[in-house]
Amino acid sequence: MKERILILGAGYAGSVVANILAREFRNRIAREELKITILDKSDTSINQGGFTFIPFDLYTPEDITRSRKKLISPRVKAFYGKNGEVTSVDLQNKEVTVRSGKKYSYEHLVVAMGCRADVDAVPGLTDDLNTFYTSLEDAFKVRDIIRKINGGRVAISVASMPVPCPGAPIKFTFMLDSYLRNVKKNRDDVQLTLFWPMEPIGPPEFNKMVSEQFKEKNVEVIRNFQLSSIDATAKMLTSKNGEIANYDLLITIPPHKAPQPLIDSGLTDEKGWLSANETTLQYRGPAGNFDNVYVLGDLGPAQILKTGIGAHYQALAVSQNLINDVYGNGMKTHYEGETGCPIVTDMETQTTPGKGYIATWKYGVPPAPFKTTEIGWYLYRMYYHIHWDASVKGLF
Repeated sequence: MKERILILGAGYAGSVVANILAREFRNRIAREELKITILDKSDTSINQGGFTFIPFDLYTPEDITRSRKKLISPRVKAFYGKNGEVTSVDLQNKEVTVRSGKKYSYEHLVVAMGCRADVDAVPGLTDDLNTFYTSLEDAFKVRDIIRKINGGRVAISVASMPVPCPGAPIKFTFMLDSYLRNVKKNRDDVQLTLFWPMEPIGPPEFNKMVSEQFKEKNVEVIRNFQLSSIDATAKMLTSKNGEIANYDLLITIPPHKAPQPLIDSGLTDEKGWLSANETTLQYRGPAGNFDNVYVLGDLGPAQILKTGIGAHYQALAVSQNLINDVYGNGMKTHYEGETGCPIVTDMETQTTPGKGYIATWKYGVPPAPFKTTEIGWYLYRMYYHIHWDASVKGLF
């Protein structure tokens, strides 16, 4: 009988796990002793981190999209569309159902379906929704909007936490400042305000650096502003504490939550996310404790930062643990909270250099003091191309 590993979600984390396992178990797969299956509703992979750059024409759709058939090992059985769109997950019976009605059984399960924007969670948000977080189309819409900015108050509102890539709104704000200052050359006519739902912006040194940059660039930051509602007619934001703020243009990062099929299957916790052991990433939630089920990426526990760097290290840990599980050696590789946030403080223009830095940290080890550099900008830009040929394939 084949040993079956089922992966839900062919995004970054799921693809890395699939490719690492396909290499490790290539002989067992060839002998039909083991089967790896991956499910997703789409056969196209999108590097969503690129959405932050699309409004400034720094990447094209071709730069940040690839066919999953070219990314995932042919040793992995991949199903997309109706045969890959998950509709329910039954951990007790080790069974997953998809849109077509087909059912998949497994011995080992990896849940890496990502999270999704919940625009209906904020009353009035759909009446004035401009966001670069949700799709290429929406990112291009923001591009067209910022090209027309001539003055007034531009509000960038992060509705609540957690969101995937929480550093992206910071990068976007800094790049918008650069764009208005050095491309449109009307920055003095624009009041740029970031509405942030917490007090700190990341760990202490990260918060210190970006706070200094915001002050230097004359960007207003209003902290602890958790978005409660929007009045699109009056162009007014209201926080959960009753604070009110007006705007002329609003760009919002909506609340996010786990995919609805996982919620409907009773797998999510009271915060709306999938609970897991913070080091082994094994599922620990309302459906019970399951050592054969691993949770990683953006749908994981609320307290684990949702970043691409974090997803990468989680995928490495989960892959090794699955290898250990199949070999039965009883060993466990721990995810130590390795994560990070590439930060941009200046966008490269025809007359100014770009500046960036990739800050990293892990459990109990916060980032050291840092500053952004020109080489950091180029290294970060370069990564978006390395992503497809090395990172997604789990080569490092």
